[in-house]
Amino acid sequence: MNEPYFNYDIAYDVYTKQIKKMAVGSIKRTGIKKIAKPVLLLAVIKGIEDGVFKQNRFEYEQLAEIYETVFKKYAEIAKQSEYTLPCYPFYHMQTSDFWNLSILTPHSETKTVSPSIAWLKNNIEYAYLEDGFWKLLQTKENRDKYKEIIISNYL
Repeated sequence: MNEPYFNYDIAYDVYTKQIKKMAVGSIKRTGIKKIAKPVLLLAVIKGIEDGVFKQNRFEYEQLAEIYETVFKKYAEIAKQSEYTLPCYPFYHMQTSDFWNLSILTPHSETKTVSPSIAWLKNNIEYAYLEDGFWKLLQTKENRDKYKEIIISNYL
């Protein structure tokens, strides 16, 4: 049942715009856009669909496994010959308004130029989506719509 104060249509439009303006890097020698962030989002959606993510909490190791499978699926289609480790989009996706990182302790580092797996393990507890986006992704219909938006815009 829809919550009376949550407008799904407005939220859908807001997150669609945020996804479409998501900054993605390019492979230096070819100029081809990297698929790492879109693939990470598709991995989150797959994890929700498969029942891996029952809460709005994505631990790196769990998400990295799904990401690898999804990356392989889309790499050839997107002419992506270089595999991007999931630690990069996991960290850098926080430039998008819908993706957040939960810092491990008050003494943890919050910024890095090179987010290694070790750095993530030492400083980040998990990633999570903005609540409205998480709510939208709880229905198959919305997950399918967002998958289509991501695939058509980035892959």
